[in-house]
Amino acid sequence: MAYIDDLLARLPDTETAEEIRKELEHLRSTKTFGLVFERHRPEHVRLPGAEIRRGGQVVFRSGQDRTVYDVVTIDGDRAKLDDGSSYHVADLADLVTVVTYGQPLYPGLTSLGSTKNGPEEDLWHAVINAENLHALEALRYTHRGKVDCIYIDPPYNTGARDWRYNNDYVDNNDAHRHSKWLAFMERRLQAAKQLLNPEASVLIVTIDEKEVHRLSLLLEQHFPNTLRQMVTTVITPNGSSRPGEFNRVDEYILFVFIGSARPNPLPYDVLGKKEEQDKEEVRWPSFLRSDSSWKREKRPNLFYPLYLDTWQQKIVGAGEPLAVEAPRESVQAPQGCELIWPIRPNGQESIWRLGRDTFLNYLSKGYIRLGGNKGGRWSIYYLSKGLVQDIEVGKIVVTGRDATGAVQVEYASGKMRFPKTVWNLSDYNAGAHGRQMVGKLLPGRSFDYPKSLYAVKDALRVAVGDKPDALILDFFAGSGTTGHAVAKLNAEDGGERRFILVTNNEVGPEQGEPLRKAGLGPGDPEWEAQGIFENITRPRIEAVITGRTSEGKPVPGAYLDGSVMADGLAGNVEFFRLDYLERDRVSLGAAFSKISPLLWLKAGATGPRVDHVSPEGWALPEGSRYGVLFEPSEVSNFLEAVQASETVREVFVVTNSQATYERIVADLPAGVEPSMLYRDYLKNFEIRLDLDDELRGGPA
Repeated sequence: MAYIDDLLARLPDTETAEEIRKELEHLRSTKTFGLVFERHRPEHVRLPGAEIRRGGQVVFRSGQDRTVYDVVTIDGDRAKLDDGSSYHVADLADLVTVVTYGQPLYPGLTSLGSTKNGPEEDLWHAVINAENLHALEALRYTHRGKVDCIYIDPPYNTGARDWRYNNDYVDNNDAHRHSKWLAFMERRLQAAKQLLNPEASVLIVTIDEKEVHRLSLLLEQHFPNTLRQMVTTVITPNGSSRPGEFNRVDEYILFVFIGSARPNPLPYDVLGKKEEQDKEEVRWPSFLRSDSSWKREKRPNLFYPLYLDTWQQKIVGAGEPLAVEAPRESVQAPQGCELIWPIRPNGQESIWRLGRDTFLNYLSKGYIRLGGNKGGRWSIYYLSKGLVQDIEVGKIVVTGRDATGAVQVEYASGKMRFPKTVWNLSDYNAGAHGRQMVGKLLPGRSFDYPKSLYAVKDALRVAVGDKPDALILDFFAGSGTTGHAVAKLNAEDGGERRFILVTNNEVGPEQGEPLRKAGLGPGDPEWEAQGIFENITRPRIEAVITGRTSEGKPVPGAYLDGSVMADGLAGNVEFFRLDYLERDRVSLGAAFSKISPLLWLKAGATGPRVDHVSPEGWALPEGSRYGVLFEPSEVSNFLEAVQASETVREVFVVTNSQATYERIVADLPAGVEPSMLYRDYLKNFEIRLDLDDELRGGPA
């Protein structure tokens, strides 16, 4: 580096030398070790259906000309375009809007309908048709730091044209295939990181051997100081044949545990045979303290006699704790009973594990069990506090009582175990519980490589099994397995977890070829009907919730736990399309109906939504989590309604005056979060961070 500095000092062009020095400083400040790759930019995506505007960018709809043009002017149905070196004129019908990564976006949402299997006031799930990087930017406004779990199944970059970069399918002939994939993933992971709860959340990414090592390094660089583990899961036990190679049977699940988050146990050993674990017996701990350090004089309140009815061979009561100085012989047994003291085999006086009152309560409930008699000493067992709690929540079920009145119990679904790093249950077979399940839900349609419902459900249970109200995001939603898994997990444990799914409406190359030959392309209704959102994700989620296929027929079959798929799964889901708004229309309040769903999502996605500007100057529907003040002059009525509400969590104040805003929010009840419209919304997207600059060491 010193020699390079000397060479730079000799350059006559000092401005060029200074620019080179800046780049060298960046290189010096970066890590010597780690994942090194080219960060391709810009990344741009087509937006079929988006309005073509002056100052925007477009490409030709046919895709043969891949040049990105600036729109100089629009005259009627024609546009003047600039490619940087010359001007061109084209019909608007031949063009499609593109957005280049880094440009400010003003997103809105349009409702495409909903499906319900629960009360209107329940939480709502959301499925969004959008380019995922743009959806992540929109969710920064609504869910920054609020997401409990992100589960994604990104493109595996197999070289088989399974994903696009800058609207081109990436295949084995692309020399930059791996660096493009890393640039593509890094931008999305960096955006997703802003959504995850820094106190406790989990990122889950599935991948195969093509990119697992690069992805692991990428996660290590962007999620330092976190617990990261990789699980190998057997998804094709018979093996996927690959000529000249090992048959592939597995793929990988990468877990990133952020903050205090740690893996939750599962009710079976993921490495074993599940059917052999379901009826595992509950182990009753000894009621006698076995540790020699626990002596009578240490806890005299735990040294008392139990009453054993010698005729019934049953514990029927207990005496009062005996003072340390009093001998055991001073206590007389009730008629027909003998006394059982907490005495170790060596004759040392010990203590029981529970106080007398708690013991009697447990005895009445059947939580105390008499064991055998060995050498004149009786064994006594009990259900610990944790096991009692498991009974209360249903993890342990009472199947009966023995002759002494003690409960007979077993685990509802096997004993809870911390999962191992290899998952090999038959439940995870992607053919039987992925492809075939999609076939039941969507007769006559197919989807390449859907995940097993149960593999995704168990991954989520590991991540948020202890959070019954968790928010789960999947921005590579594909066939919608993550949403299906959340709904099924809720049905099993009574949770109220909520999912947000994001997928675009891309048509694959095989499906798109005959459409192109017919003269159709993105934006045409026939084309869009074959896209992943319209043809797969949405109808699958609708079938999961309602139990009916798109043709109105009951979904055939049952889940592995025996529940019938035709009964549907509880939940309400709304489907959205992400739209791109004009800044001026936003600032003037003319785009409120498009921004309204974002406000609803931000406030928790439950209760009624304020979809239109209210003529009364404010809106706070009964049961809503948020209210909107459109006219500051109506602040008195609005604040009165907010103070009377038992559900409102957020309020949005429409004003351009900072002083007015501060005066209004000063009178809000504690716990109600305010936002200023449309300043906060616009600020979120205008002072957006170009993530490439951040990755190069720019401002955080």
